[in-house]
Amino acid sequence: VFEWNTIKERIDTIKAMLSSMEDGEISSSAYDAAWVALIEDVNGSWNPQFPSSLEWIANNQLPDGSWGDRRFFMAHDRLINTLACVIALKKWDVHQDKCQKGVCFFNENISKLEKENAEHMPIGFEVAFPSLLQLARSLNIE
Repeated sequence: VFEWNTIKERIDTIKAMLSSMEDGEISSSAYDAAWVALIEDVNGSWNPQFPSSLEWIANNQLPDGSWGDRRFFMAHDRLINTLACVIALKKWDVHQDKCQKGVCFFNENISKLEKENAEHMPIGFEVAFPSLLQLARSLNIE
């Protein structure tokens, strides 16, 4: 009974998410916003090309310091989203408090990857995550 209730709850959540979207609309992604935020101004001003993406990141941090789906906790998803957002904030040296909160979340939860079901790993995680770690190190994010 417990397992069925959990499954039904997740199905209802997914249905609600899909029904709230218009045709052709996709949900906002912290990971995507972070990559957009990293783009430098094409006119060479050394500023972000899309500063609103940094504000989106700042406004969508979860209370625990992470970024990602607030309804479900999946370690792979939360950690890759959080790391990407921390990198974007650090690159432009903005929202240091949110950046630090994200780093704390990351460090406190990185060990959960070992226990997470590999089937829950987002496509491309094995490639993207090490690249993000390398980028984080280049920005002195520990």
